[in-house]
Amino acid sequence: MKKDTILTAPDTLSLGQRVRHLFELMKGFELLGAREHPSDFNQIRAEYINTRIRLLALLFSILTPLWIPVDYLILPEETFLDIVLARLLFSASLLALWVRASYVHSLYKARRRLVVLMLIPAIFHLSTQFILGEYLESEYLASYTFLPILIIAIHCVFPLTLKEGILLAFFTIFALSMDELVRKQLFSLTSLNNMWLLGVIMSIAIWAQLSQLHMQLKLFEQATTDALTGLLNRRSFMSQVETELSRSERYNRPLSMALLDLDFFKHINDAYGHQAGDKILVHFSELLREELRATDIIGRFGGEEFIVALPETPLSEAERVIKRVLQSCRESIVEFDDQEIRFTSSAGLGEVLVDIQSSMKLVDAALYEAKDKGRDKVVLASGTELVE
Repeated sequence: MKKDTILTAPDTLSLGQRVRHLFELMKGFELLGAREHPSDFNQIRAEYINTRIRLLALLFSILTPLWIPVDYLILPEETFLDIVLARLLFSASLLALWVRASYVHSLYKARRRLVVLMLIPAIFHLSTQFILGEYLESEYLASYTFLPILIIAIHCVFPLTLKEGILLAFFTIFALSMDELVRKQLFSLTSLNNMWLLGVIMSIAIWAQLSQLHMQLKLFEQATTDALTGLLNRRSFMSQVETELSRSERYNRPLSMALLDLDFFKHINDAYGHQAGDKILVHFSELLREELRATDIIGRFGGEEFIVALPETPLSEAERVIKRVLQSCRESIVEFDDQEIRFTSSAGLGEVLVDIQSSMKLVDAALYEAKDKGRDKVVLASGTELVE
């Protein structure tokens, strides 16, 4: 994920320039769509959205019937029973959504339930408009005309991408305008004024959605990546490999793992300083990204140790890949304070067969074997045997 993405524009820009500036910031970034988001983040966001859907559904299912005594006092007798029925159906629908939303498995399902959450109050609003009719002009029934603004305001509590926010906004405004469309009053001055007001509030809601999403992305990045190199930290790496191992076992496909360590890294720190060491660590992490596939999982294991998982890669092919990484290390030159620093790395390599922890022990033993045999080489781990 890109670092230091911001949601602010320079104060000297006009409104149109600010909008263009926002789109430029989001172009190719995570705020535009969910496709570039890590699968772990999508799962977390799905659970977050789903939790808020459940809370709102439960809250409004309880509060809605509590207004019935007020309806009894202010509504005409001929419409009271119809409104009570509409309120009870609205409350029951939200309770059903609250129950259904307790099962969430994907971002797709969370989005679908979010659409349902917006649809249910929109239908309730439309039904009250037809039931009350001319009585809506009474000042005592202002709460029924306030509902569309409340529905739009609810959008603010969900962290959505720009695409998700716009699509949900169009769907919600279209659903809320159905009564005026049916009565052929959609293009009246009053209706256009209402649509303009809802549009302005919806724009603010979309901005709030993007701000929430941006904050969650930054927090996720800080929690899952190494601050220096930008690679996955140990916890996040293990989580992703667990998922990949399950997929490997399900489809009977190989999963290889390599542990790499920079040779004589302490000597580099002692000779050139820790800033030079940090520069080499960053250089090596960039080298790994260049040499490995986008589907490979790369993490910083700690200090000068890095770990790599190669899905759907047999050991023989993984060995060629890691040897290519080591060759790139030999050819690398890192410039620091007018000095050229060269470095090498060693690697232990194995196939994940049973579980990650036992496989890592074998790979770690293979790495130590590589160092004992002179460094700058790959040693393969096979079962309990180490084969160079």
